[in-house]
Amino acid sequence: MLSRNQIRQAALQYLYATSQTPEEEQEQDEGIWDILMEPFRGDYCKLRAKAVSGHLTRDYPDKLRLFVTRAQETADKLQHDPLTLPVRDLLQDLLVKEGEFNASLLQLKKTLYEDPSNDKGALSAACDAAQELNTTLTQMRRRLLDALKDFPAYNGIWAPLVSSCNKLQEINDRINCLIHPDGRPSLAEMKKVVEAGKDADELYREAKALGEDILRRRDELDAAINGTLENYSPERVSAIDRAILRLGAYELLHRKDLAAPIVISEAIRLAERFSSAESPRFVNGVLAGISKTERPA
Repeated sequence: MLSRNQIRQAALQYLYATSQTPEEEQEQDEGIWDILMEPFRGDYCKLRAKAVSGHLTRDYPDKLRLFVTRAQETADKLQHDPLTLPVRDLLQDLLVKEGEFNASLLQLKKTLYEDPSNDKGALSAACDAAQELNTTLTQMRRRLLDALKDFPAYNGIWAPLVSSCNKLQEINDRINCLIHPDGRPSLAEMKKVVEAGKDADELYREAKALGEDILRRRDELDAAINGTLENYSPERVSAIDRAILRLGAYELLHRKDLAAPIVISEAIRLAERFSSAESPRFVNGVLAGISKTERPA
């Protein structure tokens, strides 16, 4: 589950990155967010690829072999009846698409485990290709089963084939839960994947909103910070300390639901992690000064 601390850290990194970017370029900040979100999206991408190529399709090869056998047997039994030609064509198209899907799973597994660069773009593309084929297979299988209903006299012949189709569809349904996780309860093996995707989306949305709101109030926040500095020129404040102070000042001024000691304590921890040895004491002094002015006891 995503924590407030993760959101604040991502917003802090955004504030620092924008401070290193020329002001005329700051409107185009999606590149910054792409970099900041890379670890989170990368983790999700790997989890999704492992799920699709492993857990969710672990029994696919056996079920595919059985389906191919039954499809060939069914087609052979229908050769004498020209009226079943549309069904046989649908069946042949489905066999071809199943082969493409199987190949896509093998490519996904190869990209996941054999690519030394572990490129997220290639992995995501391979996973997207498998999921696209998965959706196509669901549609094609539905058309085939609907066509079989027009030949009730052959129900005895259809039965093994329909059973194999349904077993393959169970695999497609598992993968569909990754694409539409709210459509039905998630399977246990997909829980981490779904949660990772939701966390990445939430982190991007929440941290971006926080960071951009702070930047919109930058002049107000800097005035509060500079007004509290004693014997210290504003120009001497490092970029990372300025970002930490802006975040802390924002929370003191505009998040009255957060207790001042908590805001200051969290800012100190950020300084301990991201800045110099002198920074925690400096951040504490500035934010405590703002707190006395803006939140008098």
